[in-house]
Amino acid sequence: MQEKYVNIGARNVEVLECSGSDGAYRVKVKREVPADVPGLLKKFLNPWNTLVQSEHWEGQTGGPYRCRISIEISGVPVSLGGDMELRTQDGGCVNDVRIEVKCGIPLIGGKLADFVGSDAEKAIQAEYEFIRSRLG
Repeated sequence: MQEKYVNIGARNVEVLECSGSDGAYRVKVKREVPADVPGLLKKFLNPWNTLVQSEHWEGQTGGPYRCRISIEISGVPVSLGGDMELRTQDGGCVNDVRIEVKCGIPLIGGKLADFVGSDAEKAIQAEYEFIRSRLG
């Protein structure tokens, strides 16, 4: 896990939890991630932001595996949560990801949520590319 996150640009990666058995697994990772923050949002975000990502996976051998994910960004008034499903398909596998981003700040909240959501989408794509490169 640490290699994956460092490879996609994170620093100070800490695996806080990695446990489970009998088809239920928990993963919790803290890391600093870079952000190319536009001027309008610099009050809320820094060039490097600390986040904690928690995943709770359930499934049995052969799948599908389902995950509830939450991401907290330290000091940022945004909440991220969603679901993932990893399943076999046509001799390969598919990982469907759905993330919802919310921000309750009037006026600027929508722009902040959009920016964080866009960054989350880029991070998910980078993770996919990293994993794909390792699988061959």
